[in-house]
Amino acid sequence: MYDVHARADGRYLVRAGQKEGSTCIIPAADCFVLMLVPGELKDGAWKSSLPFVENQAESLRKVGWKVVLACIDDRTSVRGLRRNTRRLEGELSSWRPPIIHAQYGSVTAALASWIKGPVPLVVSFCGDDLLGTPNPGWRWRVREWCARRLGVFSADRASAIIVKSRNLFEALPVRLRGRATILPNGVDMEWFTPLDKASCRETLGWDHQARIVLFNGSQEEDRRRKNPTLAHAVVDLLARSQPGVSLFMMTNATREEVRLMLNAADCLLVTSLHEGSPNIVKEAMACNLPVVSVPCGDVFERLSVTRPGGVYPYDAGALARAIEEVFTVGPRSNGREQLYSQRLAAHDVAERLSDIYLRVLAKGSALSVEHA
Repeated sequence: MYDVHARADGRYLVRAGQKEGSTCIIPAADCFVLMLVPGELKDGAWKSSLPFVENQAESLRKVGWKVVLACIDDRTSVRGLRRNTRRLEGELSSWRPPIIHAQYGSVTAALASWIKGPVPLVVSFCGDDLLGTPNPGWRWRVREWCARRLGVFSADRASAIIVKSRNLFEALPVRLRGRATILPNGVDMEWFTPLDKASCRETLGWDHQARIVLFNGSQEEDRRRKNPTLAHAVVDLLARSQPGVSLFMMTNATREEVRLMLNAADCLLVTSLHEGSPNIVKEAMACNLPVVSVPCGDVFERLSVTRPGGVYPYDAGALARAIEEVFTVGPRSNGREQLYSQRLAAHDVAERLSDIYLRVLAKGSALSVEHA
């Protein structure tokens, strides 16, 4: 067990147990993490394809870490993997980070494991990388089998493992669970905050009188997992008793558009076949938008005392009645208050992630520390 405390001089005091000589000091200069993420080169700069990574990196910087993103822009072709491996090995040699964090399982984690050398590795599993995909066809079965095997192989070589929810923890092989921490992504509470509903609708061009149920349609290959067929059935059923109700499918939206939609809508509907810790649910809570969801990922933990809204069976009638109750009870929820109580503001999660990094560093696998 490691206890980590920030010192006034900007360094970190790490106590390992109660034995004499078990306390060490990590200089702030060594608080540097290289995040390996799926991404692409845009306008001359690398950008992660995982929206939560940028937010997490920024929140870590605010608590004292230096964070550099190293992106993989091709995870499927042999040529692309070779090119990325050469580039990332050069970046690793140049940066000499004391810790690497692979922000996804599958190929991302495998490549991090391949190039890391003696540097300690942290691997985060986010959802599909452990749970697979419901897309039909043998190609998807082969793909998800390979992705899981690569992720587990890499996690075997990691100093610490992060999963976003309890169901992902239980999907890990038993031998890896002792190194795993359940830590959902945090929410930027300064960005995702309650705004005037009418103004947001005006900006979006939405009808001020309509009842709008928001649905996160996600990317094309991920759409089946989101289960839009059930979402459409729910709203079609609801429309029989609630004139003016419509389903707005959110796809490829910018961060600004997401914030506007979460404040302009009347309810967020989640019907996913499986999830890790869906960010859209937490972002809706931060904006006090009521959420009606099926029991997937960690939504029950997030919504257990969040009202109006909640978790209901995979049944169109039950979900429609729940949304109807949201319309009746009131327009907003206590979600923001619940996020704070669950310590899921970005700053709180950054501090918990910082503790994981410092514990890894304190084990001395790649860092000489000063003993107090």
